[in-house]
Amino acid sequence: MPLLFSFFGMTIMVLTELSPGDLAFMFGPHLVETGEPQLVVKLLTGKSSDGELLVHRPDGMLLQRRVFRGWSTMPPPLPPFAVLDHLFLTMRAVVMTKDDATVALVGSSCSPSAGLAAALAGRSWRPVSGQLLVVDRATGHTLPFHVPLDLRGSALESARTGGLIGPENDPGTWRRTQPTLAGESVLVRPEVLGPIVPVTARLAPPTLVRLCQGDGDRCRLEPWAFQPHAWPPNTSDLADAPRYRLLMPEFGGAEEAAALIDDMIQETPCPGGPRTAREHLAGLTTSPST
Repeated sequence: MPLLFSFFGMTIMVLTELSPGDLAFMFGPHLVETGEPQLVVKLLTGKSSDGELLVHRPDGMLLQRRVFRGWSTMPPPLPPFAVLDHLFLTMRAVVMTKDDATVALVGSSCSPSAGLAAALAGRSWRPVSGQLLVVDRATGHTLPFHVPLDLRGSALESARTGGLIGPENDPGTWRRTQPTLAGESVLVRPEVLGPIVPVTARLAPPTLVRLCQGDGDRCRLEPWAFQPHAWPPNTSDLADAPRYRLLMPEFGGAEEAAALIDDMIQETPCPGGPRTAREHLAGLTTSPST
């Protein structure tokens, strides 16, 4: 049965052998009942090997064929960012918003980003994305992408200690994934942190906060120039984004770090208005990569 999803004002039809429950867990807030699809994604899952992802226009024209190796590949398979890279920039981050500020917590899945996001939620910040920063390349707006947080290592232990996951929690809010060489992994819906922003929201351009392990027991937030790893690569879309480094202890420190970020946005002047939209040719452009 085809499923319809709304991403960033675009309706996408998905045809797949995966159960609707699996897709609802991954992209639940984006699931819609009606809409005229602009793209059709066919996801064919392999029995003993990688699956296949095909992206079509509604008239049947094939735009892309690529191997499907899971949801965590870059760029992600749904929505098909590889054929939408003229519209959207993406990078790995947990994204939160409050008032007129949007913060992208940049770090690996083993970083304390999930625990920090939970601490920010306790200060009235709202989830924007559990894994991926999405920016409208024409306007600079940050866009909601409500996928689960991927927790591993110390981040997973902190989530258990903080009560984000466990037998007492709704089993529909979290799932264990297949163990890998990197160890246990658990996906957690961002709704467990608090009310999420509407999928139609268009938020302020992001402030990038790189999470790093410090050499002490205190947190420190400081301006820090770094080059984010984004898709598509070698773009200048984030050139004006404020950048910080957040040094945190090996264990704990989320509440202290959240207070530093709260103070930062209160002291930082509001960013300028969104950039004037660039003109784009009508229709979709395809990516030569597979």
